[in-house]
Amino acid sequence: MVGYWLLLSADTKKRLTMQHALISIVTLLATLACGWFAGSQCSLKTRQSVVKSLSTIVLLLLFSMGLDFAEVLTQGELGGAIMLHAMLLSGLITLFTAVLLLRKPAVLTNETPLPSLFSAFGGCFKAIAAFIAGLTLGYFTHFSLNTLGLSSNAVLYVMLFCVGVDLVGFRFGRVTRQCASVPVAAVVGYVAAAGLFSLLTPFSWQQSLVLGSGLGWFSLSGPMVHQLAGAEMGAIAFMTDFFRELLSIVFLYFLGRRQPLAAVGLSGAAAMDSALPFIKQNCDAYYIPYAIFSGLLLTLAAPFLISITVALC
Repeated sequence: MVGYWLLLSADTKKRLTMQHALISIVTLLATLACGWFAGSQCSLKTRQSVVKSLSTIVLLLLFSMGLDFAEVLTQGELGGAIMLHAMLLSGLITLFTAVLLLRKPAVLTNETPLPSLFSAFGGCFKAIAAFIAGLTLGYFTHFSLNTLGLSSNAVLYVMLFCVGVDLVGFRFGRVTRQCASVPVAAVVGYVAAAGLFSLLTPFSWQQSLVLGSGLGWFSLSGPMVHQLAGAEMGAIAFMTDFFRELLSIVFLYFLGRRQPLAAVGLSGAAAMDSALPFIKQNCDAYYIPYAIFSGLLLTLAAPFLISITVALC
């Protein structure tokens, strides 16, 4: 199969990649739509049970991605380069997005004590543990889900179905210009960061766009970029979005109350799910609809961006 691919012309490769990307995005959106339809037909109690299972499914997905990326991340220099590139790109995206959304610091009228930093990172510690467990098993046993006829994509589709169920409950009021500026700034910041990243590393601008195209949704970008662009690109995309989430939690903890717009924008697609509890704790309640709107918009945009940017490479 590899030999056959090498014999293909550049135009043929690009066309096949585009077809693969389109098939992937149609499948992902169809899975979300099926989840939304199923959720709209079932009771609130059933929906709540499905949504509650999301955290377990994400941990299972992270474990399976650890298995998938064990070979590339444990290759000494290659693994180190992946981590460094991911940290650089996530830092640049965070910086550019924050600059675009920084405003005059909000005045605090009733400041309540912050939760402990350890509790803020509790969910991240679980995610890291699940990923490292998969990485360790893959490294020492060379076990792969492929031996069972499975892949991390199977878990991804289960997760997307549950996300579709969760979308049933979202309702929006009037979208203000300030509210709309948050997802726009998140996308502009990511594009600008990719441009600078391409100047500082061996990656082209198109490849850099692929690496940041998950918009903070690491449980999507890892398996999808892996499927469309290979294990190394998938590993960097996953780690980039994972580091983005860590940086957004730090920003939320220390600056969320004074810079709520930037805090929501830095959370990216995670603003409507995994980052939402931190936003509720560290930002004024006025900005919760901003988080849900921005997070939902970026969540729906991420599969399109991944597919389009991969096709452009």
